[in-house]
Amino acid sequence: AAVLRLKGSKRGIALSTDCNGRICYLDPEVGTAIAVAEACRNLSVTGALPVALTDGLNFGNPETDDVQYQLTESIAGMTRAAEAFDIPIVSGNASMYNQSMGADIFPTPTIGSLGLLEDVEKHATAGFKTEGDAIVLLGTDSTWDDIQGLAGSEYLDYVHSKVEGHPSIDLDLEIRTQAVCREAIEAGLVASGHDVSDGGVAVAIAESAIIGGIGAVIDESPGDRWDAAMFGESQSRIMLSVPAENVAKLEAMAASSNVPMTVIGAVGGSSLTFGDAISLPLADADDAWKNGFTLATSD
Repeated sequence: AAVLRLKGSKRGIALSTDCNGRICYLDPEVGTAIAVAEACRNLSVTGALPVALTDGLNFGNPETDDVQYQLTESIAGMTRAAEAFDIPIVSGNASMYNQSMGADIFPTPTIGSLGLLEDVEKHATAGFKTEGDAIVLLGTDSTWDDIQGLAGSEYLDYVHSKVEGHPSIDLDLEIRTQAVCREAIEAGLVASGHDVSDGGVAVAIAESAIIGGIGAVIDESPGDRWDAAMFGESQSRIMLSVPAENVAKLEAMAASSNVPMTVIGAVGGSSLTFGDAISLPLADADDAWKNGFTLATSD
């Protein structure tokens, strides 16, 4: 999320927009609830409390039964999630008849979110900060067993050209996880925060490493299903880097809210290392991340 200082005030606001059309195609009700959760999660990893939502409903031809179903279910999912978070949907718009070569687009109910920071100085950013900081995963306890999370994932689409599976979300866990994250940032325990979404744990770690200019070592090997472990996109997960002396405090905070927490590795080095499975120079990841469109065009 973008964090903005409010001139003349200690307060700040955070803004984010999110939606995964693949997941909404597989289950428009669950997918839209996930869009709300992810939009709020991107606020919470900065330390901001979600206070308002808006929507942009982008769909295909509403005269067909399929799109009518998608639209109805999406609105139901948005309502369910907004009520769970106890925040209003203050505005929105709709764009229908979106098609390409006669085929409807995936249902794309984009969610915009607004968050509030009482003290804008107490916010977190996504990049890793300091060698030796612990890398912690808050939320869904499926770090290296994420078969369910492959549903609608970037990996499944990009590598296998498949859009399939059954996405799911536990909104109660989502809300508790975000609350612990905000509390930890407010308490000054957190060096960096990043949501786990498109691309899964491996991509979240890579992005934080690239942004911070420092590598990471993940202690455990992903196991036989390394693809699901590294690239599964189960919901309700937040990755934090935390100074070693703060880990126990964060662990107690998470336990008091019944939020799973796992220390998965440490910040440091000039590579991205995942157990004995992968060791990728950070410079290579940085080049692919910053120049991917150029490389794809030249190929």
